[in-house]
Amino acid sequence: MNKYIILLILCSICFSSSLSQQEKFFCKQCHKFVHTIQKVEHFWDKSIVWFLELVAEGYCSYAKIEKHSVCKGAIHEMTPVIFEGIQKRFLDEDFICPLIRWCPKVYEELKLEDYVSNILKDKPLNTQWPEIDGTDTIEIIHVSDIHTDLLYKEGTLPKCDEPLCCREEFKAKENDPKAGYWGSAAVCDLPERTFEQFVNFLKTDVINPNKKTFLFWTGDNVQHDVWKQGREYNIKNSRRITEIFTKGDLGITFIPQIGNHEAFPVNQYDYMTEKDSNLRVEFSNMWRDWLGDETAEFFKQNGFYAKEFGNFKVIAFDSQICNPDNWYLLKDPTDPTGFLQWTEQELKESELKDQAVYFTAHIYTSSCLVPWARRFNALVERYAYIVRGQIYGHAHGEFFNLYKDQNGEPMNIAYISSSLTTYTYKLPSFRKFIVDAKTMIPLNYYEYRLDLEKYNQIGKDAVLKWDIAFDFLSEYGATRMYPADLFAITERLFKEPELVKKFDFNSNSGTGISGDSARYLYCKLNHSINDDLHLCLGEKLKKDWTEYISPGWRRRIVYKSKKESKKSKKQKKQKKQQQ
Repeated sequence: MNKYIILLILCSICFSSSLSQQEKFFCKQCHKFVHTIQKVEHFWDKSIVWFLELVAEGYCSYAKIEKHSVCKGAIHEMTPVIFEGIQKRFLDEDFICPLIRWCPKVYEELKLEDYVSNILKDKPLNTQWPEIDGTDTIEIIHVSDIHTDLLYKEGTLPKCDEPLCCREEFKAKENDPKAGYWGSAAVCDLPERTFEQFVNFLKTDVINPNKKTFLFWTGDNVQHDVWKQGREYNIKNSRRITEIFTKGDLGITFIPQIGNHEAFPVNQYDYMTEKDSNLRVEFSNMWRDWLGDETAEFFKQNGFYAKEFGNFKVIAFDSQICNPDNWYLLKDPTDPTGFLQWTEQELKESELKDQAVYFTAHIYTSSCLVPWARRFNALVERYAYIVRGQIYGHAHGEFFNLYKDQNGEPMNIAYISSSLTTYTYKLPSFRKFIVDAKTMIPLNYYEYRLDLEKYNQIGKDAVLKWDIAFDFLSEYGATRMYPADLFAITERLFKEPELVKKFDFNSNSGTGISGDSARYLYCKLNHSINDDLHLCLGEKLKKDWTEYISPGWRRRIVYKSKKESKKSKKQKKQKKQQQ
């Protein structure tokens, strides 16, 4: 390898910023040099990963982040993914050789400003939602973060020295608090029997047989033992939940999507290879009866889909494409799967039809990668008139995010729901929206919570009934659910301490108050992009270590052949002559 190192040094001295006729020769030599490094480095891959794991495990245990077994399991799952992401991005001839100017540029940077201005160039003057029709309504049930634990054990410790408790190995002593039969609002996930009762409750008490009803199921189904999982293990819960929903014979329309916990390792999905395609195959087959063959096949290929219901379209996407904890995006975060490009076309079609659109996914955009979230925000702004709702989960707490236009005015809303699981320290919750059937604008929603203490005291013979904890309009003193109305609610936070407590209490699913300030809640509710939240709080934006190595958005440059270049010059010359 020494000859390549010497060659690299000599040519770096001789080369200027411009490339000469020697380009092909030196470019070829650079590629050979990089390939040689890759071969040597590949030989040491396992040793490097092993060393990194050892260092990370030692730090995790020494800093008492978790007990050693948890550190070891989680780090063993994640390290190879992080290493591969960095390796594929930076130890690549298409990156290194243009960087040292031995080869022409292979990629060009895609600037955020260019994307946003291009999307908004034909934005309508009026993007305000229409007036509510009010002659008929439909209903949308939203359930998220079910997280059933198939190993949940009544009578065990609900708090322990691992990230998930209420299991056989955590024996409770006589005077210790103990896990309840129907669940525990502690460091525990949901017993499957509680979910079975939930489905029965929907059928008997929630679903109105005289109303068109949708159920948005936004993923995260497996228990939180992330340090000892596997591919089949992570899919098992989703399969069982789907079967329970199906056996319930609810007579409603399901809109399902996966969460970040369905992947293995947790959060990790590789969009640049087919290694994780089995996940889409599994879920497309699992949900085929709900989606239909055509949509299921599209979902299998892309991880997102659209379903139309007359004047209403739902776009359901896999939010792993914007998940900051998806280390595979280190390879290339540029619009994975082409979702944003596809969505623009879907929105254009809906605009021509005057068709309302709802977005739904697991992770809400203020928890997404900022460059992705800003581009998505631009799409929502351009089509704000037809985007009438956004429904997400992930937070295990209830709140909303307002989307702002380029002038800082509220123009859209994302509704984030609480979790059905009790993890961590939550009451099992879900909600039901009442929606104007013609305009598809939400009129109100009802938040349901389960009184676990009550039903645990009754025991295994209980028939579970969720209580309506509140309805949105009454709880927050509003008359409508338009963006401007929700913005007006947030402005009241600085004058109404009781309103602050309500938001705080509800974001904890009714289990207590965190002490959130009016300023924090105002910023949290008013921003759909993470950086904007921190700026609103008066914080300086700080990069974590991943941002220093995280690549920007890019596009491969298509160079014309000499023949094509000559033809293009000739055509330009002819046009000038004609003028």
